[in-house]
Amino acid sequence: MSTLLIVDDESWARESVKALINHDEIGITQIIEATNGMEAIEFINSLKPDFIITDMKMPGMDGIRLLDILVKEYPDILAIVLSGYQDFMYTRQAIKSGVIEYLPKPVDETELNDALRKAIFTKRKKQEQQIGYPFLIGEFIELEELISPFRRTLSFSFKELNVTQLSNSVNHFIPKVDARLRHDSSFIAYLHQLFLIVLEEMLKEHKVKLEDVGLNWNQLCYQGKRTFEDEITFLQQIGEQVIIAIDTIRKQKSKINLDEIKQYIDDNFTLMNMSLDVIAKKYFVSKEYLTTAFKKKYGCNVTEYIISSRMEMAKQLILTTTLQYKSIAEMVGYEDVSYFYRVFKKYYGTSPGKIRKN
Repeated sequence: MSTLLIVDDESWARESVKALINHDEIGITQIIEATNGMEAIEFINSLKPDFIITDMKMPGMDGIRLLDILVKEYPDILAIVLSGYQDFMYTRQAIKSGVIEYLPKPVDETELNDALRKAIFTKRKKQEQQIGYPFLIGEFIELEELISPFRRTLSFSFKELNVTQLSNSVNHFIPKVDARLRHDSSFIAYLHQLFLIVLEEMLKEHKVKLEDVGLNWNQLCYQGKRTFEDEITFLQQIGEQVIIAIDTIRKQKSKINLDEIKQYIDDNFTLMNMSLDVIAKKYFVSKEYLTTAFKKKYGCNVTEYIISSRMEMAKQLILTTTLQYKSIAEMVGYEDVSYFYRVFKKYYGTSPGKIRKN
């Protein structure tokens, strides 16, 4: 029989979790509710719950701080993270804190109860180890022995930008995963999150952002419906895509044609989506590198050059036509005429109306 503490500042979320728990099968006999991390700590000290399900983004003490305290001061309490915020920082902290599971909102009944079963299973394992009884996991290989070598080879493949090595690492890893693990949704989720950690380390190593390689973190969120085979294939494809993109970026950096980029801006500065970000992606170069190189050659950065091109064209249209300012703003790349006014006045020190009048 176990006590569960649910930590979430939204009452409807706590009620949803309580309603979905299979109390009789799971063996949860008492449920406590807290609205933030500080309140949760008070309950932990007084009632000593066995398990915690916590949201991550809460007022006061958030889930990150709560997990940090649990790791340092209450290592016997097992945690499950439940969050509607697909923020990689939260996922990373959850993994580092050794949580049982990271579940997205709205929570799925099956996934929630599976996570609780896993928490009870893990707690029982720890208890039996503490009292000196051998504990067998059936056919499961110890995760540390299985995962650590895979993570090392994965990291090496990313560091060296070696697609072949990545493929070899995956092919070497797959046969070591037994049938029970392959059907364990928690293991698949853990594998996915581990990949994100290694991926982030690799991006930092090569000093690029995920957006620079044509992806965003929302695309990489755990789907929860893939089989082990589908998940490992998905991760390998993402890894290969990132490696190839970063290798292309590195090659482009050494032969970037600034004259070509300047001409592209001259031909397209009136497009409303024209920006440093768009140009950097088109030419597979980091925004920071492009900004520095462009300014060194032309005396201004890319954003300044776009603005000056637009402002000069706008001034000519104001002086030579009777077009409305809204039309002129749109013609030079500004959808918001108020913003156009502000940029124009900052650039010329006077308003479009005074330019036309004088």
